Amino acid sequence: MRDFTYLDAGRFSIVNIYRTKRFDVDRLDLNWPSSPEHRDFVRGFRMVDHEDGNRIFIHGTDADDLIFSMAYLMHQDDSKEADLEEYILQCMASKQFLVTEQKKTSSSPVEEILH
Repeated sequence: MRDFTYLDAGRFSIVNIYRTKRFDVDRLDLNWPSSPEHRDFVRGFRMVDHEDGNRIFIHGTDADDLIFSMAYLMHQDDSKEADLEEYILQCMASKQFLVTEQKKTSSSPVEEILH
């Protein structure tokens, strides 16, 4: 796998932070812009669901919420990989990246982790 990708004519370096058979979560950082104008997306995350072929890009506050929630779920004593995958599925469907926002809208094992 190469360590860069192109997005809107800008070259981004890729750092994979989470990978399973179904999901990839990559950090993207702009390292070669094609024009001197300031771009909207210069750093953030790409979430890929290989099963459904779904791909989303996240930056700003949503990116902060995503990385905080993933770190929180990964460091819980009773957390399992299936819980993190469920969280990613919910993120991609609802576009709510903070785990406490998901807690308000659904009852799932991710909600149980918070208690």
